[in-house]
Amino acid sequence: MFMSNRRRLVNRSSDDEGAVLIEFALVIGLFFLLVFGMVDFGLAINTKTQMTNAGREGARLGTVNLDAVSIEPKVREVAGGLDPAILVVTVTCENPDDTPCDGPGFPLGDLGNAEAGDSVVVTLDYQYNLITPLPGFIDSDNKIDLQSVTEMRVE
Repeated sequence: MFMSNRRRLVNRSSDDEGAVLIEFALVIGLFFLLVFGMVDFGLAINTKTQMTNAGREGARLGTVNLDAVSIEPKVREVAGGLDPAILVVTVTCENPDDTPCDGPGFPLGDLGNAEAGDSVVVTLDYQYNLITPLPGFIDSDNKIDLQSVTEMRVE
């Protein structure tokens, strides 16, 4: 009697191998999607952090220097890990009431018009390319638009 139960267990385990293989095939896709999704999320957070740090450095330089020409190279230097071809840097000056700075001799919103109390605003736009193909969940181009806006007051 003991031997016959053992034979049934051996035969049953060999019959279950096909079911286990099918279950594994169904689950492995979801597992890889979750793993690569976590990796993508971490890389996107890293990209956003680099953008924030670069914008902060550029705004700080702008409040000290008030030279819009020197801000963009500084931002691109600090954001060295990002693709410079798709990084868009915009530098503007705003009054305390969020209107562009105006004054004689410079275009509207230029740092040449800045006075104490105004703000230097550095905006960075970037498209992060996902490594995980998720066309059903997001845009079909597999890119996420990221933006970082840093505002610092001119003293």
